[in-house]
Amino acid sequence: MENSVEEKRDTLAQVRAAVENFFERDEIKHESFDERNVASAIFGVESKFGHVTVFFHAYKDKLIIKSMLPISAEEDDRAKVGEFLHRANYGLMIGNFDFDYRDGEISYRVPIFCGRDEFAPPTYEQIDFAVIISLMMISKYGNSLIKVIFGLAEPEDAAEAAEVDD
Repeated sequence: MENSVEEKRDTLAQVRAAVENFFERDEIKHESFDERNVASAIFGVESKFGHVTVFFHAYKDKLIIKSMLPISAEEDDRAKVGEFLHRANYGLMIGNFDFDYRDGEISYRVPIFCGRDEFAPPTYEQIDFAVIISLMMISKYGNSLIKVIFGLAEPEDAAEAAEVDD
């Protein structure tokens, strides 16, 4: 009986609808959800990157907001980039940088858990906050990350420079 009630409630559709509402409310040009339940939009950031692509991954019980940087680390630079991102992640209260050592892909991820038993779709404010945090962290650490990628700064020095105003 419990399963039939859960199956009737399409929580995935509710998460997707919340994201579509966010896009609509802020008039954001975006790519609609695909067959993998992923939508995307491009946002500007205050760093040499200039922009990131934000992916909205909808699930039955959560929304994952993942901001992909338009640069990746070459194989020879990955150890230093990984160290820098670990230093940047230390102490972050919301979200974190992700780093794929296999291909050098760098992103910032913020999850919004919607609950299972007491499901509530993400609100506009939660989605907006998660996107803003993501963009702020990329803006804060982006230029230092570029210096590490191009060998212009050591990871520890670059992280300290990004956090100088904390």
